Amino acid sequence: MFEEFEHEEQSGHDSAKLLERYEQMIKFNSSAFFDEDEFDEIIAIYTDNRAISKALKAAEIAFSQHPYCVVFLVRQAQLLGASNQIHKAFELLSRAEAFEPDNEEIWVTKGSLYSHLNEHDKAIHSFKQALKLCEEPDEIYMMIAIEYENKKDFEKAIYFLKLSIMKNPANELALFELAWCFEEAGLLRESITYYNQLIDENPYSVGVWYNIGVAHNKLGEYEEAINAFDFCIAIEEGFSSAYFNKANALANMERYQEAIDIYRQTFEHEEPDGYTHYYMGECYEKLENPKMALHHYQKAVKIDPELSPAWLGIGVIHDMNESYMESLFFIKKAIELESNNPEYWFIYGDVLYRAGQLEEASHAYERTSELEKDNYEVLLDLALVYYELGDQEALFQTISKAITNFGIDNPAVAYRYAAFCFITGKSKEGLSVLESALEKDFDGHEGFLEFEPTFKLNPDIMNLISLYRLS
Repeated sequence: MFEEFEHEEQSGHDSAKLLERYEQMIKFNSSAFFDEDEFDEIIAIYTDNRAISKALKAAEIAFSQHPYCVVFLVRQAQLLGASNQIHKAFELLSRAEAFEPDNEEIWVTKGSLYSHLNEHDKAIHSFKQALKLCEEPDEIYMMIAIEYENKKDFEKAIYFLKLSIMKNPANELALFELAWCFEEAGLLRESITYYNQLIDENPYSVGVWYNIGVAHNKLGEYEEAINAFDFCIAIEEGFSSAYFNKANALANMERYQEAIDIYRQTFEHEEPDGYTHYYMGECYEKLENPKMALHHYQKAVKIDPELSPAWLGIGVIHDMNESYMESLFFIKKAIELESNNPEYWFIYGDVLYRAGQLEEASHAYERTSELEKDNYEVLLDLALVYYELGDQEALFQTISKAITNFGIDNPAVAYRYAAFCFITGKSKEGLSVLESALEKDFDGHEGFLEFEPTFKLNPDIMNLISLYRLS
């Protein structure tokens, strides 16, 4: 929440001796003099070790020994803020401001307090006051940008992040914040133009090349993304994120074996990561190598037991092998970790259906529909379950819901509604709906006939299809 204040750190031995002398003074309630730098060091040691109450006491004693040193009032305010004692923190800052109104750190701390209270306009005002007083403004520009991010005003955030980078082109954090803001503002193309200007000024900036690669990747321009990540790697061979994102681009281009090889290279530059193994598993799954896919999904959850997509992946592989009970066990693990993920519930419903657990499948599909209201496919699958359960009322309620939500103009919905009409003896209505579906998507009739092969023996159905084939 608050900026760590700067201090000149002494050697470990000197720091230990200093702290021991200070704690002896506290223990025996004696008096001893410490200069301003020594108090700054003591406060910093306690703060670094999260001993906030001890740091606060040291700051109070420091101000009592150095009553004209406003910095110790600011330290107290920062520590009170970290302890969520915001009102007291503001009181101390008001005292400090009365002594030294042109102290940059007072305004930065005020801004941080207002930010903590989600009073972003007041935080911005305080940071702008600090901006008038500082010599190196790049960090304060970033603070202002983050407040605009919190207000969802990404274009203003971009403006101040650009100012931060202009003052300090090596500010990697500002670069990564900027990438996020460009994406949230829907300005990925504009971001690439800006990054190319930065590259013209500094062609060896790994951070800028990385942002170019990420932007191209998000725009689906995978070759350009790979080129940018290759520049990153050429400049900094150990930059593992560049390897990882290059592999993602290759996977997006369906060059799965190449992607696997690059994912594996990340392990030469950082500890094996659960997500990397997960993506390798996905690539092997796409290559129709379930054994290796399962191997990497299992490695992923061993490294990161909270990685729900990997548990799902294990479940999917068992489903492919028709080991439904094992599949359901692992998909449930994924759902336990991410209970509001509609994709997990949908897959769970599919596996339950294939396992013959129709009642449970209906509940899973209903849950999917609650979480993802714009998914017509889940309603069609739910209707099929009700059909197989013999519950015609629920079947037509579900199909009616699909028509209400997505319209009879949706060919998939129309074809499935027509199918259920024919199956349940409502042939006249079925022909009318089938005709509507054929008008919208003639090729969809092939799936309609596959859904119930006996339709091919129905002359009314086949004559209607032939009529639209000839037209």
